[in-house]
Amino acid sequence: MAQLVRTPTAAAAAKAAAPLLQQLAKSLESEGPALAKRIKGVVVFKIDGEEWTLDLSEGTDGKLYKGAPESGDKPDLTLTMSDQNFAQLVMGKLNPQQAFLMQKLKINGSMAMAMKLQPILDAAQPKSKL
Repeated sequence: MAQLVRTPTAAAAAKAAAPLLQQLAKSLESEGPALAKRIKGVVVFKIDGEEWTLDLSEGTDGKLYKGAPESGDKPDLTLTMSDQNFAQLVMGKLNPQQAFLMQKLKINGSMAMAMKLQPILDAAQPKSKL
């Protein structure tokens, strides 16, 4: 008997990033000012065609929302990747520099800001419940 293989839809594929983005938004409540002080800019994540804006401008508490930057300004950094690669980056299974070199991650904008990416990825990791 043949098995039915289901191809994930774009909506189903986007589900891997959703809980990680939710965790990032939750982490901003406590870590937002520190991240803003360190990053000092606006980062746009383009994940499978969906845009998420992370506003870590200096003097802010940090803010994550779906869509292009509200200010209409050009982001300081745009990271384009697949949902699967975003999940692997956040979980530490894919190194950001290797992802860039392997063309799994496209970077537009400030390379210096891209080098400070790790604290953002760490903030998006699921927190263990003790």
